[in-house]
Amino acid sequence: MRRRDACVAFAGALAVACASVRADDERPARFRAPVDIRQPAPFVQLALPASAYARSESPGLDDLRIVDARGARVPFAFLPPRAEARRDERRRSATLYPLPARPAADGSWPVPVDITLDGNRVHVRRANTAQPRAADARSGGWVADLGVRLPDEPVPSWLRLHWSGPAEFSAGYRLETSDDLRAWRAAGGGQVLALASAAGPLTQPDVALPPAPARFVRILWTDPARAPQLDGAEAVVDARRRVAIDAPTELVAAAQVVSAEAREGGSPAGALAFDLGGSLPLVSIELRFARGTQVAPVRLQARDRADEPWRELGAAVFYRIERDGGVVAAPPLEVATRARWVRAVPDPRAGVLDAAATSLVVRAQLARIVFPMQGQAPYALLAGVAHASPAALPATTLVAGLETERPRFGVATIGAWSEDEAALRRAQADRRAAQWRSSLLWAVLLVGVAALAFMVWRLARAPRAAGSPSQPAPPA
Repeated sequence: MRRRDACVAFAGALAVACASVRADDERPARFRAPVDIRQPAPFVQLALPASAYARSESPGLDDLRIVDARGARVPFAFLPPRAEARRDERRRSATLYPLPARPAADGSWPVPVDITLDGNRVHVRRANTAQPRAADARSGGWVADLGVRLPDEPVPSWLRLHWSGPAEFSAGYRLETSDDLRAWRAAGGGQVLALASAAGPLTQPDVALPPAPARFVRILWTDPARAPQLDGAEAVVDARRRVAIDAPTELVAAAQVVSAEAREGGSPAGALAFDLGGSLPLVSIELRFARGTQVAPVRLQARDRADEPWRELGAAVFYRIERDGGVVAAPPLEVATRARWVRAVPDPRAGVLDAAATSLVVRAQLARIVFPMQGQAPYALLAGVAHASPAALPATTLVAGLETERPRFGVATIGAWSEDEAALRRAQADRRAAQWRSSLLWAVLLVGVAALAFMVWRLARAPRAAGSPSQPAPPA
């Protein structure tokens, strides 16, 4: 009986140690937001703001619930983003003509090409009067001929430069355009650069063109001695871009300087961390600078939780160039990831980023949900339950003929979030229980092993049962 009681006690202690918190159906949600029906319909669409991600305990939003005025659940589904129109990049060669090292005495640049007309055709060739450059001469700039554009052909948006060296450089430029090589119009400026790093070369070869560029583009180096040796160029006729029906949401996060303790733990020097508040589905990332001319080659890293290692997203060169009263900025880096924290690690040769003047701009494809207007209004959105099981139905199960019904969806928004104090105390108690549950489990297992060893030892020392062969009696 004592052995049986010990086994029962051990099994009970093990069950207590292994027991998880109550099912999510039995636990109250920590956060609640009212749902405001702006446009009633049998099915209503609700675009989730970033605040819903910040209050969810699950990266996949498994703890979200829709309830009516009586607290009864209302079925809902996540809507897939509507199809994007993707257009692949198309490029064509652009002809480069070098300019001399410096302009004429009056500040004008000579025209390095001759134009001849043959009916409706325009022929361009290098001018016979142009002097060949010496091997060690530096060109003060280049004239790029983008070629004749057909009537239905999209206009080029970038001029992509190719160079043979050097391996590392940073060169600013002014951009001008012309239709006839006589009248030139200012078109901004920018920076091209190349840096070598352990993770691979960082390059910025693209020259942004104005919305309606002319046929001829003139690139004038700010400092020809620092310019690369160009050996080709391409007009990017149709830069790859996403045209989403459900456009991503743009969010801005302030920088946080990595502490000395974090640097001692292995964090790179000069790194800036950005907290997005919740695990967001990101489609692009961009560093923006508040003032001045800035060039920042960086590596971007991300993670979902503070205890996770950083994962690499990619390398990019972000810049802000002020010239001639205008500002030219680098394009964002396209990504496809989910993250709450983003870290920018600058190249140590490029200097330290100013945390006060640097912000992170992300574009996130935030989720949209749809639910039927069943039950009793008003409705509410609940969030903030740890280890919750998913409650969303497949969209095609909830809404028959989804694509046909989607244009007829109503519209809803959510109001201000409120916090349930009782649910907060319960969540804190669950976290404390999770901290000691693992220790208790190991303690119970060790006690159980010791108890089993003791019982084996007792059985080995116990007298044999009746009916077993007896030892012969010693002789008298």
